[in-house]
Amino acid sequence: MKFNRLLFTTVVLSAVAVQSQTTEKKNQLEFSVGNNFGFLKNLEFAPVAMYEYEGLVYKLNYTRTSKNENLFEVKLDYLSAGLKTDRLSNLNTDYSKVGLGFSYLKDIYSKDKFTIYVGLQSQTNTSIYSNPNTSTFNNGDYYTLHQEFGITGKLRYQINENQYLSSKLTLPVVLFRVTNAEGKFYTIDKYQSVLWDLEYGYKLSNHFDVKATYNFNYARLQVPSAYRELQHQLNLGINYKF
Repeated sequence: MKFNRLLFTTVVLSAVAVQSQTTEKKNQLEFSVGNNFGFLKNLEFAPVAMYEYEGLVYKLNYTRTSKNENLFEVKLDYLSAGLKTDRLSNLNTDYSKVGLGFSYLKDIYSKDKFTIYVGLQSQTNTSIYSNPNTSTFNNGDYYTLHQEFGITGKLRYQINENQYLSSKLTLPVVLFRVTNAEGKFYTIDKYQSVLWDLEYGYKLSNHFDVKATYNFNYARLQVPSAYRELQHQLNLGINYKF
């Protein structure tokens, strides 16, 4: 009897373990760290043709896959860097940026190794410039808040059982911008932007992937106080699936 119980328990536990390994995971939590380098022009803040900056960026992403294989994504990132210019050293300033994005992507095509998604995205970016020597605003602090709404598409290619490539393109069509001076809405006739992500992933186990990602972001606002920003990011991260 004891042997039979032990055998039964072993079989049940083995079946549960196999099922856990073969069941597709619907949730993914990713943490990554990378290097960000870019260029920034904001004439409302300082009369500098173009700042240069470089710094570390930290990212925390969550993805939920529905029963219909649609994706719900939440992305949080933080960047801290110093804006530098050759014009005058006292125009250099500290710069930090926090981004929060939500996107819903519908699976519209799946065949063989290819999957195509199309959906909507909301992106909120808050930037803070802090140096009393470079700003005419109260206490030397200047901030911007950008709330973007746009369309997005994603292509995923499964190279083999353990490797995949993914590319995501987002085109914002509406911007709500708040600064120390004003708050206004802009559409694509005044505001143009593109966000592109290229990702390579390698499966370590049923629960963990490692990832390498390149992110490109360009934004241009055509107003009297001109604003432009160009960013490049290279990130390495680990993804936990559950």
